[in-house]
Amino acid sequence: MTRVLVYDDSFAAVMAASQEQATRLGADAYGSEHVLLGLLTAAGPLTEQVVRVEPGLEVQVVRSAVERSADDAVHLQRLGIDTERLLAPASEAAAGVGEGRAPSRARRPPRNRHTPEWQQALNSASVKLSRLHESGALPRRRKVTSAVLWLAVLEPGTRAHRLLAAVDVDAERVRVAVLSALAGAGAVAPAWPEQARAGLLTRLVQGLLARANTAG
Repeated sequence: MTRVLVYDDSFAAVMAASQEQATRLGADAYGSEHVLLGLLTAAGPLTEQVVRVEPGLEVQVVRSAVERSADDAVHLQRLGIDTERLLAPASEAAAGVGEGRAPSRARRPPRNRHTPEWQQALNSASVKLSRLHESGALPRRRKVTSAVLWLAVLEPGTRAHRLLAAVDVDAERVRVAVLSALAGAGAVAPAWPEQARAGLLTRLVQGLLARANTAG
């Protein structure tokens, strides 16, 4: 019997917000950084709990880090490059519009494309989360929620993970906050699996994510 998954309102809201953020930043594909911004702008109970743990996790802070490519700063500094000048905020460049520069063309939302790092992170997080549900470490849920998106952007190797480090946000603390919320009041957050194997749940979540993207 084929297992059918449905996503809840929080998942759909985050993906719509992620599309808006990707469009605003002129991206041609969805990456983990856009989903992180979507999670913060869509808000909701889970995000509110995360932000209580890490108050520095703010939309404007993360967006500025994306625009400045703050996650690349450490690599550039190792090469002796002046990151203060090279990674100037995008707002400074935009200020030239009022100085004779023509306004930029209207940006189109990315087509249904995901960056490889985001697709891999989503695959990994969805399988690991499924393992915790199947083992009883977390209660089972009938719908896919925005929690899987939070856990995906926190996977090591994603741009979102690097951006969090660049703005001094502890990704591990955020992950524990998400798992604690899923575990429920009074329950201990389970350890996050280190590795995952792709399976049916991965393909189902990928399909859900694709439909959420196009629905925006």
